[in-house]
Amino acid sequence: MKRLLLMLAPAIFLLISCNSENIREPEYREIRDVRIINVGLLQTTAGLDLVYYNPNNFGVQLSEARGDLYIDDQYFGRFGIQDKVAVHKRDEFIVPAILKMDNISAVKNHREIWKKKKALIRIEGFAKVSKAGFNKEIPIKYEGMQDIERLRTIVSN
Repeated sequence: MKRLLLMLAPAIFLLISCNSENIREPEYREIRDVRIINVGLLQTTAGLDLVYYNPNNFGVQLSEARGDLYIDDQYFGRFGIQDKVAVHKRDEFIVPAILKMDNISAVKNHREIWKKKKALIRIEGFAKVSKAGFNKEIPIKYEGMQDIERLRTIVSN
């Protein structure tokens, strides 16, 4: 019994010490390095680097992320990551995302959007983070006006 308690004590201490009230969401900074991976008739696959800042006093590992991207409330595509990302405490980190865009929808629904310099970007999805062997799936939500010049390169190619 003592042995079991000694083995569980560090895990219990870790869970108790993680006060979720002090955990803050990562801050979105910018999109970098938009590149075309594959262009097809129905779908275009692009890679892009999403830059975030971790304001927390601890680091985690981002092992999975997936979700949908909307521009001016019009569906643009689905994103995901292929590699794990180390997120250090109080530091910027880059999430190399893969975006799969429906070409027909992009041409049909986004004709007016591409004339703008800025548009409302909305991201909805989930991310799986891990720390010391514990995993947690957290929601990803972002909405804000952004310069869409870099995203325009995906459609114009």
